[in-house]
Amino acid sequence: AIPMNTQPLRNKTVSIGLCLAAAMVVTACQQQSAAPAPSPAPQTKAESAFKLVAGVQDIMALEVDPSADALWESVSTTVAKDGTHEHKPTTEADWLKARGHALVLIEASNLLVMDGRKVAREGVQKLEDHGTPGNLSPQESQKAIDENRAEFVSFANALRGAGEQFLTAIEAKNAQGVMDAGATMDQVCEGCHLKFWYPGQKIPRFPNEAPEVDQPEVNKK
Repeated sequence: AIPMNTQPLRNKTVSIGLCLAAAMVVTACQQQSAAPAPSPAPQTKAESAFKLVAGVQDIMALEVDPSADALWESVSTTVAKDGTHEHKPTTEADWLKARGHALVLIEASNLLVMDGRKVAREGVQKLEDHGTPGNLSPQESQKAIDENRAEFVSFANALRGAGEQFLTAIEAKNAQGVMDAGATMDQVCEGCHLKFWYPGQKIPRFPNEAPEVDQPEVNKK
């Protein structure tokens, strides 16, 4: 018999076995990496980062009204006994001041429509000019806004648009543009007030005939 050397054969068998094992490991890894990633857990609605304290009335009285009045008065024409007087910004400081009022007006319009904002802050029972016939109470005004939310938001957006119109004119130092923006704002404000503030108001002939009561009553002892 011819003696046979089986060592090389055993080595080849071991090598083949190792290669097959390695291939199986690689295939398993590839299959594992190809598996779809698990879906992230559904996120719960985050708690609002805002705490609303001021009412719509507060924002109107402290931000919208002062800014609107300043912008209306920044470019104006006054007719008096001694003639006609034109008023408009003349210095860089004048224009910068007007620009600040426009920015406050724009951002105040955003504050008006924040979700959860009420007409009057908690504990307030009367609105400004509450004694004037035709004016709504806080509850009536809130009800009108709740029932016509989209229209209220539309008015606020129009107010912001008027503010942006002011800002564009001011940055261009365009006095006529400021006056045009003032006319736009006047229409927006009056339309909103007639819907949500004083839908039945009767305007008195003279200011001293207005029956509103602005100050809270003092308790009599």
